[in-house]
Amino acid sequence: MTDTATPTTERPKLQSTGSLHSLFKNVDLFSENDEELYPPLQHGARFASPLDDGTLLALGMKPDEAKAFQKQRHAYINKDQIYTDEIKIPNKTEMVDYHQLHLVSPVDQSNASRLLSKLVVIKLNGGLGNSMGCKTAKSTMEVAPGVTFLDMAVAHIEQINQDYNVDVPLVIMNSYKTHNETNKVIEKYKTHKVSIKTFQQSMFPKMYKDTLNLVPKPNTPMNPKEWYPPGSGDIFRSLQRSGLIDEFLAAGKEYIFISNVENLGSIIDLQVLNHIHLQKIEFGLEVTNRINTDSTGGILMSYKDKLHLLELSQVKPEKLKIFKDFKLWNTNNIWVNLKSVSNLIKEDKLDLDWIVNYPLENHKAMVQLETPAGMGIQNFKNSVAIFVPRDRYRPIKSTSQLLVAQSNIFQFDHGQVKLNTKREGQDVPLVKLGEEFATVSDYEKRFKSIPDLLELDHLTVSGDVYFGSKITLKGTVIIVANHGERVDIPDGVVLENKVLSGTLRILDH
Repeated sequence: MTDTATPTTERPKLQSTGSLHSLFKNVDLFSENDEELYPPLQHGARFASPLDDGTLLALGMKPDEAKAFQKQRHAYINKDQIYTDEIKIPNKTEMVDYHQLHLVSPVDQSNASRLLSKLVVIKLNGGLGNSMGCKTAKSTMEVAPGVTFLDMAVAHIEQINQDYNVDVPLVIMNSYKTHNETNKVIEKYKTHKVSIKTFQQSMFPKMYKDTLNLVPKPNTPMNPKEWYPPGSGDIFRSLQRSGLIDEFLAAGKEYIFISNVENLGSIIDLQVLNHIHLQKIEFGLEVTNRINTDSTGGILMSYKDKLHLLELSQVKPEKLKIFKDFKLWNTNNIWVNLKSVSNLIKEDKLDLDWIVNYPLENHKAMVQLETPAGMGIQNFKNSVAIFVPRDRYRPIKSTSQLLVAQSNIFQFDHGQVKLNTKREGQDVPLVKLGEEFATVSDYEKRFKSIPDLLELDHLTVSGDVYFGSKITLKGTVIIVANHGERVDIPDGVVLENKVLSGTLRILDH
């Protein structure tokens, strides 16, 4: 249906293992504590004039949107300083280890259906596939032949509904960029055993970086390039405005599970839901072990002895080295108590920290203030971070990740992604495709068929490279086409621990 660490003379390292306990050591994190973490404002922005609410309303903003925008703009101008001496790696007592949940909060299987009947699943679908050269909603991209991200979400929830005889609804949060397209696409799920609802998140006007004046002007045609969706943290206010929070509460729903639509690992987990329920948790943020390829996103930290989410994109470049030992990575899988959200919004106490982006339009720097949903961990009374295995974080943000997802490394089963049982170990290979593979269209042209990666550990491809069909890659494979040269990998080739250069010489690695 659709409708504090003690200073030492030598700094120990944190080991990147799968164990939660190994992530917490007595570490001297900072050699100085008098520098602010974020870059300063430009002079003109620091003394920007206030905005009149009437101007925002004249642009077509709704009253709650205007109020939220004004609050974020004011906070940006008068932003609190964050000092490094207040930042620590979170204490393990502030975490819940996923592998201990069966002991801390054991599941009563006879109560599973009743518990699931209290759940609503929300997928974040505000972005386009720009990072991979796509102009359509990311949810409509194919992750396997004929199977999209949205297909996966629907199949998973439908299977849950059938197995437990429940009605867990799927709710999709769109932006103005994806709303119309998504509403058309979901028509194909009318006959599926899943109720699908959509709502549109807010639109905020861009500002000029030097003055913080608004880019769009009243009484002029709406130009989408002058607006932006204000981040996943907008979900709470927009969900309230849509009427869905009150609707779900009236229907007996108590919890929402939020995740990115492109995260193939973000499936309903009864063990996590049960823990949220039994421990009366208002906000649960899933974090996982950070690996080398995790570069754009958020880390969990303790600031003034309270859990905070820090987006690395906001930190001064010279300060990033401070956080190399912070190993708790935000998955953006979030469990929230519906009633708690409703109360915080009605009491006007849901104040999420913002992040700032500076896009360029016609060679002029703009400002976009956005709020990540994970920042909510700072707002709720009984909030917790749950340390989960990496298999609950399988995002597809690049064609390198897409190649792994489309290969025989994984198997798809009713909307779930499972590691192929024939692969030894639990790790996925490290794949780095060059810029020639950056867009989906270029990626598809360069692979006649997806290679066998079952025994692959590491693949690096650089330059003008094309792959034939029925190719097998094992161990470590490095393929480099020199400038002006092209490398074609023939059909049926098996490459195992090889370096292939632009002169087509195959060397043992």
